[in-house]
Amino acid sequence: MKITNKERNQYINQIKKLLFCSSKERKKFLKEFNDNIDDFLKDNPEASIEELQKTMGTPQEIADGFLGNADTKDIKRRTSIVRIVIAGISIVVIIIAVFFITAWIDMYKNHRGHGEVTIIDNGTVYVETTSSP
Repeated sequence: MKITNKERNQYINQIKKLLFCSSKERKKFLKEFNDNIDDFLKDNPEASIEELQKTMGTPQEIADGFLGNADTKDIKRRTSIVRIVIAGISIVVIIIAVFFITAWIDMYKNHRGHGEVTIIDNGTVYVETTSSP
């Protein structure tokens, strides 16, 4: 059964998701890989997606092969940057949460027991201010 555009796009997208590299490197690799698929399909116009994967490899095999050739220092650097960004965002979120919790507690303490009481007695209105002990 001939490969459909949908099957081809799914195959390429699966590979794309597994490539941990810069977008420039990913784009370059996927263009070359698409050219290789075109060459395969010229020689095998009726090939199925299974036949393509047997020849070219599964998405995981292709990504592993690409990453095996990648610079490990670059991969480690990118991983470190991601971890630092996640840690920084987490710290900011914690600081904001502590600020809002502190403000809420302060507001609750300051306003508890303070207010006005209105007493209506035979058409006369009395306003009393209460305070906490």
